[in-house]
Amino acid sequence: MDIFEARRLDKEYGSPLYIFDEASFINNYQDFVATMKTKYPQYRLSYSFKTNYTPYICSLVKELGGYAEVVSDMEYEIALRIGYDPKKVVFNGPDKGIAGVEALFNGSLVNADHLEEVKTYCAVAQENIQKEFSLGLRVNLDIGQSFISRFGMSVEDVKEACRLVRATDNIKISGLHCHISRCRGREAWKKRTVIMLSLADDLFNGDLDYIDLGSGMFGKMAPEFQKQFSNIPTYEEYADVTASVFENHYKDVPENKRPILFTEPGTTIVNKYISCIGKVKAIKQIKEKTFAVLNCSEHNLGETCLLKRLPIEIIHNNNQHNHYINVDFVGYTCLEQDVMYSGYSGNLAIDDYVLFDNVGGYSNVYKPPFIKPNCSMVVRKENGQYHIIKRTETFDDLLKTYVF
Repeated sequence: MDIFEARRLDKEYGSPLYIFDEASFINNYQDFVATMKTKYPQYRLSYSFKTNYTPYICSLVKELGGYAEVVSDMEYEIALRIGYDPKKVVFNGPDKGIAGVEALFNGSLVNADHLEEVKTYCAVAQENIQKEFSLGLRVNLDIGQSFISRFGMSVEDVKEACRLVRATDNIKISGLHCHISRCRGREAWKKRTVIMLSLADDLFNGDLDYIDLGSGMFGKMAPEFQKQFSNIPTYEEYADVTASVFENHYKDVPENKRPILFTEPGTTIVNKYISCIGKVKAIKQIKEKTFAVLNCSEHNLGETCLLKRLPIEIIHNNNQHNHYINVDFVGYTCLEQDVMYSGYSGNLAIDDYVLFDNVGGYSNVYKPPFIKPNCSMVVRKENGQYHIIKRTETFDDLLKTYVF
C-alpha cells in the first residue's frame, strides 16, 4: 500500500482500520474447497462464524456454497439474518440456548455436546410426535494431544446418547462431530479421521448423513510469517489425510449413499485476508528500550500477535525519519502485555502507518469493549475500490446497556 492510499483511507474511514481483501479471500476459499472435493466429492465446507462473523464475509461464504458453523444463539441469528437456509447451518457449542431447540425444529445440523442436551432434544421430540427430528453427536477424541479436551462426549456417553435417542421413535442420529484445538499437524488430522470413521462403523454401521471433523488447519501465509511455524501442511496434504481416507473408506458405497465430510475452517479461510492499519502516535526511549505507541492495540489484532511476529508493512508519512533498532510497537491500552510487534529495526517517524497482516481470525469479533470502541472495516474490491462493511463503534454503542 502506498502513502496516498493510506492517507485516503485514513481521511475517509478513520484510523485504525480493518481492510478485507475480497478477491484473495474468494481465491483461497475456492482453492481449499476444490482441493478437498477432488479427493472426496461429498466434501462440504462449513465456515466457523466464531472466527470472524462479519456479515459481509459470512454472506460471501453463503454465495460460494459454504455451510455456516455456529456455536451460539447469537451466531445462529446472524446466519438466519443473512439468509442462510437453516438446513445449511451446523450448530455446535456447549451452550446453544433456546436457539438449539429452534435449530432442531428448522432441520439444522445440531450436534449435541453433552447428555443433558440430548435429553432436552429427546423430550422435545416426545412432545412433538408428529414431526421427525435429526441429531448429531459431538465426540470427545484422544488423538495423543498433550491435554484433555473439554469438547464433546466420552464414548460411554455417546453410547448412552444412542440409547436415549433409539428409545424415542421420532428422532434419529444423523451425524458425528469432533473438535480438537491446537492440533493442526498432518498426523493429528489423520488420527482424527481414522478414529471418526471407526466410530461411525462401530456405532452406526457407517449409516450416517455426515461426519464432521471440526476445525484447525493452517492456512496460507506470507513467507516471513510461515517460517515461524514448523511443518505446515499444504491443502493437498490435508486432503490426503482426510478426504482421500474417506474416499478409500467408502469406495464400495454408491456416491449417493456416502456421508458428507465436513470440516469447519475459520482461520484457514479468513486469516490472511484481513489487515489492520494503525498509526504511530509517539516514539519514546525508556532506558535501553524504544517504544512506538500506536492508536490500535493487541485487542484489534487478536492473540496471534502475542505469540508470533505478524507480517508488517511500514508506510512512511513523515520525511523526518530516524533509524531505530529493536523497537516494540505497543498499543493504546494500559496493559503491559499490549505489545503488537517486538524487535522492529528500521526507519520510523510519528504519523507513519503500520499495516499488520494476517489478522482475520479472532480479531474484530474478539475485541472487548475495553478502553476504546472498535474501528471500521472496509472491503477492497477487485477493481481497487473500497466500501464500508462495518462502521466505527460509538461511545453510545458501548454504554447504552448501562444505567447512568
